[in-house]
Amino acid sequence: MFVRILGALIIFWAFAVSASAQETPALYDVVGVRSDDVLNVRAGPGARHPIVGTLAYNQTGVEVLRAENGWGLINIGEVTGWASLRFLQFDEDGTIGNTPALGCFGTEPFWGLEIRQGQTADLRTPDSLDTERFGVGLFQRAWGPLEKYVLRGTDGSREISVVVARTYCDDGMSDREYGFDATVIMSGPEGRVLSGCCSLRQ
Repeated sequence: MFVRILGALIIFWAFAVSASAQETPALYDVVGVRSDDVLNVRAGPGARHPIVGTLAYNQTGVEVLRAENGWGLINIGEVTGWASLRFLQFDEDGTIGNTPALGCFGTEPFWGLEIRQGQTADLRTPDSLDTERFGVGLFQRAWGPLEKYVLRGTDGSREISVVVARTYCDDGMSDREYGFDATVIMSGPEGRVLSGCCSLRQ
């Protein structure tokens, strides 16, 4: 009897550790919601807070920025809100080391970078009418006190490096919050350094 109880406690402990070890930001899928219903997103981490938006019953690729008391902080529209983690399932491929894509952007100047790991990085800036495309590799972890990842690529004549740090970031223009800070460095006579935020994508 004691052995069975001990075994059950070990399994419960392992499950709890595994659940708590899931890193954020990460992508999650909505689960357990009826097809004729939606998952409410609230202004705070609790059911008593007002609703600020909804997620579809089968929505995928929801980026959870951080968790608090069973609730996950997400961006929805121009604001951030909280959704119950009871109805959000962690995507094993939804972390920065595994997700196929990231979207990065910044202001002053406005720029955007769409990254497909191991394929391409498409840069848009006010200085260029056309999208600048670079062939890129995969994000590599740069070990240090602050968790950082580095992506490198080239367009044949210039090199691009993208340094992404897992830390708080905001766009300075909305109430949205982001979980990754980005620095983009381009080589060449007209090299540039751009600063902004990133979000995980499917």
